[in-house]
Amino acid sequence: MTRFSDVRGRDRALCAFYGLFSVAGCLVMGAMAVTYLVRHREDGLLGVVREFIREALTNLASRFIYADLTLVWIALAAFMIVEARRLGIRHTWAYIVGAPVLALCVSFPLFMLVRQLRIARTPASGSGPGAETSSAPSAAVHEATARTGGTQR
Repeated sequence: MTRFSDVRGRDRALCAFYGLFSVAGCLVMGAMAVTYLVRHREDGLLGVVREFIREALTNLASRFIYADLTLVWIALAAFMIVEARRLGIRHTWAYIVGAPVLALCVSFPLFMLVRQLRIARTPASGSGPGAETSSAPSAAVHEATARTGGTQR
């Protein structure tokens, strides 16, 4: 696994953004969850879940938001599965299950952070030393130029 301290340039900025967004989401959603639990503590755990779902589906506006978040969650789950397979990210199920358990604003940025670290690890990511300012030709172009005696075709 690539460490944050090893990541440079645009990859580092994206990792920082995803990490901070995930932490902020965790703090905000965690505070709201604790507040809800404290207000409904006399209902017991099952009662809290039942009451939360009832309140979430009480009116058309709340059902609209709930349905929208559910559909976005399904689309993001598909994206996470495809990207995880492409990049070899393990335990994708945890990010998908984490959305309804904790919050989508925590689990998705966390997945994006892991994804960006994996992308930064690949040589083609453009985050290596001098990647932002280098205008030197690639090794393949340099090798082709050397083989043809200094002329490109």
